[in-house]
Amino acid sequence: MCWIFWYIWNDKAINYLLNWLKSLEYRWYDSSWLIMLNNNKEIYFKRALWRVSNLSFEIENDKNLDSYNLWISHTRWATHWKVTLKNTHPHHSQNNRFFLVHNWIIENYIDLKKKLENEWYKFYSETDSEVIANLIEFEFENNLEFTLKKIVKMIIWAYALVVIDTEKPDQIIWLKLWSPLVLGISEKQYFLASDLTAISNVTDKYIPIDDNEMIVLSRSSYKIISSWKTIIKDILNTQKLQQESELGNFNHFMEKEIFEIPDIIENVLWWKIDYKTKEITSKTLEKIDISSINKIEIIASWTSYNAWLEASYLFEDLSWIQTQVFVSTEYKYKKQFINKNTLYVFISQSWETADTLECLKIVKKKWWQTFWIVNVVWSSIARMCDNWLYTHCWVEIWVAATKTFIWQLLILMIMSLYFWIKNNLDYNKYCSIIDNLYNLKNNINYTLINSSKIKKIAKKYSIYNNMFFLWRNLFYPIAMEWSLKCKEITYLHTESYSAWELKHWPLSLIDENFPSIIINPTNFLYEKNISSLKEIQARNGSILWIISSWDINSNLYDDIIEVYKTDEYNSIFTVTVTLQLFAYYLAFELWKEIDKPRNLAKSVTVE
Repeated sequence: MCWIFWYIWNDKAINYLLNWLKSLEYRWYDSSWLIMLNNNKEIYFKRALWRVSNLSFEIENDKNLDSYNLWISHTRWATHWKVTLKNTHPHHSQNNRFFLVHNWIIENYIDLKKKLENEWYKFYSETDSEVIANLIEFEFENNLEFTLKKIVKMIIWAYALVVIDTEKPDQIIWLKLWSPLVLGISEKQYFLASDLTAISNVTDKYIPIDDNEMIVLSRSSYKIISSWKTIIKDILNTQKLQQESELGNFNHFMEKEIFEIPDIIENVLWWKIDYKTKEITSKTLEKIDISSINKIEIIASWTSYNAWLEASYLFEDLSWIQTQVFVSTEYKYKKQFINKNTLYVFISQSWETADTLECLKIVKKKWWQTFWIVNVVWSSIARMCDNWLYTHCWVEIWVAATKTFIWQLLILMIMSLYFWIKNNLDYNKYCSIIDNLYNLKNNINYTLINSSKIKKIAKKYSIYNNMFFLWRNLFYPIAMEWSLKCKEITYLHTESYSAWELKHWPLSLIDENFPSIIINPTNFLYEKNISSLKEIQARNGSILWIISSWDINSNLYDDIIEVYKTDEYNSIFTVTVTLQLFAYYLAFELWKEIDKPRNLAKSVTVE
């Protein structure tokens, strides 16, 4: 699971290339490499493990790179096989004629490898990608396009393949199935990348490449082949993506992006809500026939799953619509009961989540309407759905989700309120929540202004190896997300449970070395959580409480973090930002590599 960038440039562009790799290193960072060719059929390539800075060090003393004007670079996240130089791309055929880079997984590579070994091929790596390189050599019939047509019929599952024939260094061929790919077009220049952010600074013209399409590029032209015929596709325009690459006064991008949340909220709400009329405006939502919907099914993964689990409470509590949430990896293999009165909604903060896309295809085959909440307009997700809602969240750089989780919650809150008012439910309560959304930016700023207090508490709790995160009802998914964030960036053992469940078994683990964090802003379950406090204190467990400002029982608690007092629906957001800061400062105290946690990548594009 990797990221590829390719381009032809008439000038030495090594520094540009390295900067592009660094800017997208947040997505994958187990290894990186670049390969260059020139008109004399000379090849130069370097590989390095882990960070792009290691690759920079490898090439900083190399001279005479000006003559190379066809460039490919790549970062890898190892889904299979160890992180070693031999397993690092680019891979080449046994005769060193064909070089390739490959995203995703070829599931039948073992059978193909055995076939080639019977033909006396030897392999230097463990990868499926090297198998493809040798398969190209074995099947080659003096025409690379024709050979690749045969190859794609032999490999199973998914790929984005870029192949170079060193005998024709002025041409390069790409093929795609599932793995995202976009062609950027500028004057006398072409760019191919796995991510639109890679080319947004150099061109605003692009063509999204669809499955089973092949691109043949030379120094002065390109052609796109579908069903083995040359086709013409429209060139689209995109606005420059807002991706801030400078940290400013922040220590990490996670910290920076948490502090961007108030502006994200203001931006999203500005597009969706007219506070004077109390109206929610959305042409996309207007397309949904709410009167025909008696159920909502939600398919998502992890952080997005937690956002949707929260949404299930909102849709049922506010809109009175039965809502069911599925983890996308499980939905694909379960029995689906798809019907026309169910709204199928998908969400992904990383744009190209493979397991969720698979579920989308299942629903599409049944010809029912699909709806996606999306942050990148050109993504596979957006282009496959019948309707989508754009979030205006900008690009998120660090690996685990913070501000994208907030916009998911915010968009889902807006959807539930829209359905609520269309169903002619309690209008006064609706207006009250809308008014509180108007103040949400200031309420979250209250938390950010007091971040030093959260940092101090996090330092105190950094001595523990285990923690419980507890709440009931509306805040239970928030406790789940808090636990997830701590796992992602601190590597500590954390568990999230409904506080109702304490007596069933979690109490057996409670002692002075196993603290509990309980979310308890003012709402109808406030007193019941006080009972949970007593149960834990009776077993010498320490407790960190997340409470509303001016809580009259603050003297009962061991440690507290206050959020601004508001209604329970808007408290979802203030509590979430608080938990994100707590997880960040906890990881900071433990000296973890926060922006690039071990073993994780931004976008999961394989099963």
